[in-house]
Amino acid sequence: MANNTRDALHTRLLSTLKRHAPHKVRVYTSDDDARDIAVPTRRRRWASVIEAIEARAWTKCEMLDKSGAVLGYFDNDEQATDVEDFADTKLTKTRSDVEWITSLMFRVHEKALASRDAETVTILRAQGDVVRELTSAMRELSGIYREQREAAEETAAMKATAEAGEGGTVKELLDAAPLVLQALPMLKQMLNGKSDKH
Repeated sequence: MANNTRDALHTRLLSTLKRHAPHKVRVYTSDDDARDIAVPTRRRRWASVIEAIEARAWTKCEMLDKSGAVLGYFDNDEQATDVEDFADTKLTKTRSDVEWITSLMFRVHEKALASRDAETVTILRAQGDVVRELTSAMRELSGIYREQREAAEETAAMKATAEAGEGGTVKELLDAAPLVLQALPMLKQMLNGKSDKH
């Protein structure tokens, strides 16, 4: 029934357009907002104008000549149905757009979380490697410091023993060490000389 009413409206609108042959058509909405539709010069121009008129909900239209004078009017008797159809179509499209955007946002969020988790795992592994290297280095340094401390304590003990007069041999060896080092080249030369004579 609604299709028959719409077809009848189209027929009457087409007849009105052909009768007045306007230069342009001014279409009004229920809020009295107006929009102008230019009439093309190509074939099927009235079908194009009707499509443009019905692209949005409308209540009436005016047929205008080149100077803007009104040639005639046309009222939309089916405006309530058109508005309802338009609203339903718009609501369905809006709901579909919202669902698509929500789905897209959810997928983007999932990918971002997965990427962040992978980066976090990589960072934690790298930090673990650094901590292990630092721990190993600290152990090695502790060992070196311990050896140096022990060597220093032994040297101090030897020196203290030598100064106390105990173990005079150690003191004499320590005192004689620089002289022995200086005499080594001379002794080596002398030994080499004796070897040559034999």
